[in-house]
Amino acid sequence: MSNATLQITESSKDSIHIISLVGEIDAKTAPHLKQALDSALASGKRKIALDFTSLTYISSAGIGVLNAFLHALKNSNGTMVIANPSKTVRDTLDVMYFSKKVSVYPDLSSAINGLK
Repeated sequence: MSNATLQITESSKDSIHIISLVGEIDAKTAPHLKQALDSALASGKRKIALDFTSLTYISSAGIGVLNAFLHALKNSNGTMVIANPSKTVRDTLDVMYFSKKVSVYPDLSSAINGLK
């Protein structure tokens, strides 16, 4: 059984919605992420920056949630970027080809600028 935990905090800068993730995304925590992403989209957020600075792990379940959200966001004329993934998380994004679908930036400020 998984002991993974995920904390999600949300903030805004200009017209950009920032979702900061702390912990791990796996099959147990992925639904929590999905709920936060769906809520952001439902409330009209269209420019999303995911701050992965404190994300230590992402599984294929997490990539699946991100992929479905990206599809829904694009259908709503939105865009998403990822900021500061660790090497482990970046490797997973690369292996799952998700980094070919979204821009990945070395830090949050660069990611925000990429959305302007």
